[in-house]
Amino acid sequence: MKIISVRQGFVSDHSSTSYEFLALDRPLDKVAKAAVSSLSSRANPTRRRVSFIYHADGYDIPGGWLPLMRDYYDVMYSESYDWWLLALAFPLSSQKQAEIAKYDFESGDNLGISIEFNDDRAIVSIYCRLRPFGPYYFEEADDSYEDEDEDEDEEEVDADDALQDEIIAEVNDPLLKLLAKIRLQLMEGDYRGLYEVWNIYGAPECDDDGDWPRPPIPEEKSTGRRVIAEFAGMLDTI
Repeated sequence: MKIISVRQGFVSDHSSTSYEFLALDRPLDKVAKAAVSSLSSRANPTRRRVSFIYHADGYDIPGGWLPLMRDYYDVMYSESYDWWLLALAFPLSSQKQAEIAKYDFESGDNLGISIEFNDDRAIVSIYCRLRPFGPYYFEEADDSYEDEDEDEDEEEVDADDALQDEIIAEVNDPLLKLLAKIRLQLMEGDYRGLYEVWNIYGAPECDDDGDWPRPPIPEEKSTGRRVIAEFAGMLDTI
């Protein structure tokens, strides 16, 4: 694994931390679900979704959230007292890894983007604040994939673009759905979403002679503008 940067994470005085995970490319089989379920007595993973919530200080996912994104899930968000972590994982060539690594940065408030690579898999972590009273604060975690009776071999191959769109359309968590769309853009080499994170958290502290130079300005596209605008509009400052 190549690590671009190391971030200590948020320190919060709140005792509740929650996680929502979504598998897009490959649903979990029985063995994978059993492995995820073993991490918490309250976790009830389906083939696509799992939630974790901890109400006491010092309790968290055993081994952390990163192995789950490396091995099983493609999209995740975590919230702890209004501090948010948004994570996206996807296959990426070495050439594209060099491109996306330029968007890795950390502001003085520990907000920003951390990018790691595990062979040909990229994991993009966005440390941010979200504007209050958005739909992500009110939606209950309701899983559309209660599919224990389905043939577990039916979707063993990676999802193609059409299936990805179908899966995303069925996701009823608005934040997971938005992150899934941003993930698709990143997989296509569209880094506008990451540049918006830079504009909010990195640009005000930019020092072209320092550790975090300005990343490349992404090519403007006629498609996906609404997704980028929605994503940028939900990001908040301290």
